[in-house]
Formats: sequence, structure tokens, C-alpha cells
Amino acid sequence: MQKSNSRRARFTAGFRCGAPIMLGYAPVAFAFAVGAVGSGLPWWIVVLISLTNFTSAGQKAGADLMISCAPLSEIGAAVFVINIRYILMSLSLTQRMLKMPLVKKLTLANGVTDEIYFLSMKQDRLSGWFFAGLSVGPYVGWVGGTLCGALAGAVLPASLSSALGIALFAMFIAIIIPEIKKSRAVAVVCVLAAGLSALLYYVPVLNAIPSGWALIIAAVIAAAVGAWLFPMPDEEVAA
Repeated sequence: MQKSNSRRARFTAGFRCGAPIMLGYAPVAFAFAVGAVGSGLPWWIVVLISLTNFTSAGQKAGADLMISCAPLSEIGAAVFVINIRYILMSLSLTQRMLKMPLVKKLTLANGVTDEIYFLSMKQDRLSGWFFAGLSVGPYVGWVGGTLCGALAGAVLPASLSSALGIALFAMFIAIIIPEIKKSRAVAVVCVLAAGLSALLYYVPVLNAIPSGWALIIAAVIAAAVGAWLFPMPDEEVAA
């Protein structure tokens, strides 16, 4: 009984820690769903995307490619490249997690997002029950917001759906701008990625490249150039 209470206490502590993230995710997921349904995706497909792909940027890119009828290989590659950072985050978190079976770690890895990772890294030793509580609230907020937005998108006028879709881009801008101000490396990578995306969209011949592959090319080249120009100091790698 004491062990059960301890697990419950850790789960509750994690849930309370993640509650602000849950409240922040819900309106963003709502906007994503309204835009996706307004663009032609069935509401249940949009909800299924959120259930299985807990990431705003990856979902947005994947949904846009689905709407444009891109092939599955292109959708899969684009979403993989966008979400590959979560593999690195999960590997980092395993160094802080208390000992647990691999199956449990793989299950918990599905709850890793940028914000959840940040809060998890502030823990000296990360309990699996704490992380479960930390991630379950944001996941419920994301899926719940998607469900509400998907149902609303099916009845809202197209003009209002388009307006709400802008909210997702506003969120991305709100995330990027503070980091650009703080880091020259981030600024260079963002500007380079934007410039490459514009070239691949507007320049003849280059604009024949499918949008999904163009996204992958711009992201990989910008990241590679950023790693070359701004390598991480050895002491930071060791830490």
C-alpha cells in the first residue's frame, strides 16, 4: 500500500507540473484541427493524427502533405526528419530515469515533447511515474483540443477556419523569435532554412521538387550548415 501511495504521489506531482502545458496545448491543437478539417481532411483522421503523432510541427507538415495527396514515402520521410529530435531527447532522458524495463521506457518516450523534455531535465532523478503524470495531462489537452477543433471545423465557415489556422503559425513564430534573439546559431539556421524553402518554392526547376522533399532538403542542409559553423564545445558535449 505504501508503494502504491508513493507511485500515486509521484504521478500526481508530475501531473501538476505538466498542467500549464496541458492548458497551452489545447488551444493550439484546436486551431490545428480546425485548419486541417477546413482544408478537407475528415475529422476522425485529424483526431487519429493527434492520437498517434504527439507533435505540432510534425502533425502540421504531415497533414498538409496528406491534403496535397503526397505519396506515403514523402509524408513519412518529412515527419521523420521533423521529429528526429525526439529520438535524441528520449536518449538524453534515459540517463536521468530511474531503472526500469526497456518496454516501459519505449512507452514513456511517446510522451516526449519540447516542453515536457525541458521540465523533465530539471529533475535530478526522473521517476517513470512522475514522467507519466507529466506527459499525460499535455497529451489529454492536445487530443481533447484536437477533438473539439475537428468537430468545430466541420461546421464553421471556411473563412473562420482559415483565420484560426493562422494561430498555429503564430505559435511557431512565438517559439522561434525568442530563440533567434538569444542565439546567433539559431538565427543563422532559421534564416538559411527559410531562404532555402523560398528558393525551392519559387525558382523554376527547383519548384518541381515535391513540397515534402523540399522541406526535408531545406531542414537537413540548414541543420548541417549550422552544425558546421557552430559546433558544440567539447565540455558541453561531455556534460
